[in-house]
Amino acid sequence: MSRKNHTIIARLKKKGFSADMSRHSKLTFQHNGCDTQIRTWVSHGKKEIGDRLLSLMAEQLQLSKQQFIEAIDCSVDGEALILIYHEKNLL
Repeated sequence: MSRKNHTIIARLKKKGFSADMSRHSKLTFQHNGCDTQIRTWVSHGKKEIGDRLLSLMAEQLQLSKQQFIEAIDCSVDGEALILIYHEKNLL
């Protein structure tokens, strides 16, 4: 169930994340034009992100692994992601 790192970055950016490229790509969720505390990192070096790292990234983003996979596979859009974060009182 691995995913390509550049695919993860591109799809999360479409859902409201901003990318800060440094040693690793830091993805921060933005809401109403402001950065939130919801963030994760993606390695530049690994081209494929494996199952274990996908689980860790989902945890960092305070999503279930299934929600995270749906977000990067485009079955959850940016509005649905905002609703999930509102339900968790993160926004």
